[in-house]
Amino acid sequence: MAKPTVDPKDELPNLKTMGYVDAVKGNEIYNFFGNRVIKTTTPSGVALAVKVKPPKGFDRSEADMMQYAATNGILAPNVRGVYDVIAHRLLARVMVSELVPGVSLDQAWHDLTPGEQSSIKEQLRTQLTRMRACKQPFIGRLDRQPAQNLYDSIGTTKLGPFDSEEQFDEWCLARVNGNALTKWKWKRFVEKERRASSGNFVLTHGDLTPRNIMVKDGQITGIIDWERSGFYPEYAEYAFAMKLCHSHEEWWIPVLKELLQPCSKERLEFTGLIEK
Repeated sequence: MAKPTVDPKDELPNLKTMGYVDAVKGNEIYNFFGNRVIKTTTPSGVALAVKVKPPKGFDRSEADMMQYAATNGILAPNVRGVYDVIAHRLLARVMVSELVPGVSLDQAWHDLTPGEQSSIKEQLRTQLTRMRACKQPFIGRLDRQPAQNLYDSIGTTKLGPFDSEEQFDEWCLARVNGNALTKWKWKRFVEKERRASSGNFVLTHGDLTPRNIMVKDGQITGIIDWERSGFYPEYAEYAFAMKLCHSHEEWWIPVLKELLQPCSKERLEFTGLIEK
């Protein structure tokens, strides 16, 4: 019996109009501003997470950073691979990683006892200590790759890599609006800050929100979504959390202030001025 045939003309119009949202089907467990995560299971029963994004919005270096964290004692998901989805054209890029069990901390926090909340804080301190122990001699991502520009509210541009804190400061200063006196003031400020800096560029998550911290049975099971990560000066995690993450729940701010090494009020003001 002859096999049925399909006229390619009947298929191509759908492929031409298909968007990245339709590129991968499955049990969607997360969708935040276009970041889709789909749960799938291997034939052997291993649960995996498939993160789907438009190819222009998904750098493979994000997977590099998450895998680096996972192999350096940090509770980040192990990455299985990064793949392009092609149907008539490049539709999407996907990252396949271990599925972290549990629920996000924003869903669990208010059901935890004070003792359990204190335990979660201690566990987070351990994770942050391990992150700060991970260093590179530049600002950016592994192998001197550029990082996502956290100061870009749209999130479509890159920054770095920078070989020194001075180079990074000059890049930041160039983004500050104002007259010559304003720019001179901030230039003096960053020069003073550099003299007191350790010069270390440490692993920085860049988006420490409760939705990116997974918990189960009172234990942190994973820190996910390393999209905004990179190696930055030691003040950066606090400054980014306080000035560039605009979706924090009110209860989370005091927790961050308790856990993170603070920076000066002037540094926070400067960080806000750089954002566009």
